[in-house]
Amino acid sequence: MRHVFYFSPHQDDELTNLGVDLSKEVSVGSAVHVVLCTDGSASGVKRMLCRGDGCRWHTGAHHYTLDEPAFVAARDAEFTESCLALGVPRENIVISPLRAPDSMLTADRAEQIMRQALSGYAPEDCVIKTLAPTSAYRQNPDHTAVGAAAERLKGEYAVSLLWEFILRPADLTGFTVLRPTEAELSRIKKAAAGYRLWQPERGRYAVGYHSVADEFDDFLKQPIGIAVEK
Repeated sequence: MRHVFYFSPHQDDELTNLGVDLSKEVSVGSAVHVVLCTDGSASGVKRMLCRGDGCRWHTGAHHYTLDEPAFVAARDAEFTESCLALGVPRENIVISPLRAPDSMLTADRAEQIMRQALSGYAPEDCVIKTLAPTSAYRQNPDHTAVGAAAERLKGEYAVSLLWEFILRPADLTGFTVLRPTEAELSRIKKAAAGYRLWQPERGRYAVGYHSVADEFDDFLKQPIGIAVEK
């Protein structure tokens, strides 16, 4: 059995940055695992939800004061629903007990997370997939950390790196461009719907969509994956 491990820096990266490739691995029957590496707690959406502002997507002002555990739980619920919609078995959706606070992930911590997730699996049966640690643009430090950690493990595991979607280069020459089939696109759209779900009475605040609405919209208009190495 080929086990493919996706290491997602934040809740939503498994979809907008890794989702096309992930969907293709599901389609070919790989055992897909998704591991969340931070808690997502630094998002400015928590402040937006409580200060009485409105937004473009929901009527009325937002007056939802969430403590950090409740906010993280809301983000984790979006992440879990997204993974399930993409076709990942529930038992393969891992919120790492070693995850770092949002924006504080280091390559050392990311490597610990990876080694813990991979323990018990034969290295020859495993592939690590995550974001490339460098790009032509300024990158989120948590994204850089997971890519740097994955590069450290290249001598032990097969590693495939993907370009961050929002920073995709204008010239795709030399990259492998991945485009979803209709079935894969259907799963991607279902996963995105979970990040847009607005049901405050159920603890669902559309955190992912409030946070990076333009990225979600751009991704759904042109859902591609860009492989740096395959």
